[in-house]
Amino acid sequence: MNINLVSFNPLAADVAGNASRLTDILRAPAPKGDLVVFPEAALCGCPLFDLFDDKRLLAQNAAALKEIAKETKETAVVLGYADRQNGQSVTAAAYIYKGKITKIFDTETVVLKGEKIQLVLGQPQDTACDPDADAVVFLTAVPYLKGTFAPRLDALKKFAKKHAVCALVCNLLGGGDGMIFDGQVAAADKKGNLVLLGEPFRGQVLTLDTQAKHTPVSYQTAPQEELLNALSFGLRDYVHKSGMDKVVFGISGGIDSAFTAVLAARALGGESVYCVSLPSYCTSDLSKTLAGQLARTLGVNLEEVGVVPALASVKEAMAHIVSHPKDTTEQELQSRLRTTILGALASEYKAMLISTDDKSECAVGSFVLYGDAGGSLQPLGDLYKSEIYELAEYLNKKGELIPRGIIERAPTSELSPNQKDEDLLPPYGVLDKILQAYLEEGKSADEIAKKLRLKAAVVTDVLTRVNQADLKRRQTAPALQVSAHPFASVLRPIIKKVHL
Repeated sequence: MNINLVSFNPLAADVAGNASRLTDILRAPAPKGDLVVFPEAALCGCPLFDLFDDKRLLAQNAAALKEIAKETKETAVVLGYADRQNGQSVTAAAYIYKGKITKIFDTETVVLKGEKIQLVLGQPQDTACDPDADAVVFLTAVPYLKGTFAPRLDALKKFAKKHAVCALVCNLLGGGDGMIFDGQVAAADKKGNLVLLGEPFRGQVLTLDTQAKHTPVSYQTAPQEELLNALSFGLRDYVHKSGMDKVVFGISGGIDSAFTAVLAARALGGESVYCVSLPSYCTSDLSKTLAGQLARTLGVNLEEVGVVPALASVKEAMAHIVSHPKDTTEQELQSRLRTTILGALASEYKAMLISTDDKSECAVGSFVLYGDAGGSLQPLGDLYKSEIYELAEYLNKKGELIPRGIIERAPTSELSPNQKDEDLLPPYGVLDKILQAYLEEGKSADEIAKKLRLKAAVVTDVLTRVNQADLKRRQTAPALQVSAHPFASVLRPIIKKVHL
């Protein structure tokens, strides 16, 4: 039996559009399969959030299934969609053959051309195997997290070997609201050998003949490359599904904007990336030089718009109220003026404004609300600063992509003369360890200080900043989620008193 696994990228809630593209695949002359498998949520898209309970959306799913059923003759189809069960909205699977629709809310074994196929809405490690099954097919919608792609393949192989059955998985593809689905399609034979593996983050149709002998394959992508591919794909899909094809952001000669430029160029091509240098009276010549060097290497567009004239005008306009703005007031003015300019250029170019802030900065509130945090997406919002440096070093192993000067210079927002991030914060290598212990391990201030051999006052200051930054974080753009502990996964009160 030939089973086609489709790495399918739906648009959330676009049932009609998803059904049309799904039908096009079924009508394609090749490759022909006895069973065509689409992933969980293929028809409805993901994530849906409150739309999951929209009765109109559920009705559209039901109607679309009937139309898809008309396309099935000698080919069977299984796909994920949205339905109701016991009064609750759920993702379900529909097995369609010769016009008949069988709904699957957990698992069901069907007989197709003499073979018993167990269809499962879920993952191998959570499933009991039908002892009579000739093959088990898993439909999933599992978001990508760094370091989990290979373990999911291992779980598939382990299941196949344990039950001596051919096992296949078809995971959702696509990016939406920060989530990234990798489109994993793979199969393992009865001995637990991986015999079919698609390329992550790419739409494709792969075919497995369950009766044939196959040469084992393996997954050998470096973890850094996998993460870069995930971030690039997530950025591209978010931009394109928003109806745009270009991005705009500020470039400073620092590591965050440099790494954002690399991701954007990988995702969209250099011609679709607009980097804007926004110098003020405290911007160094080095920043301008490094930004220019990076832009030439990547082949991205580079513009320069100074903020000094606008800053002077605003200060003059408010002089009758505040004749000498405080240093922090002037710093925030610069940041917000930069974002005003970037927003205007985004509108002019019909491009998406994106933020270059990272997870470390978001954690401690080291950004200006309505300023440098402005934008429709934070591509680096789930990466600690130390992780970005590690990825930059990895990129440069194949040749200097990010100038050495950017990697080696001390991080600075350049909102005041000679400003350094470490004037107020521990070095990022230390800061990130504190943040990981607090946000991911749930340790107290005393436990962190003891574990990292730090002064209690240093740890307490960092954690206080984290808890004071909830208002800011609540108002920032979605971040591409690649860790098990993104800020999007927690909702903390703004008004509170946390005992550290």
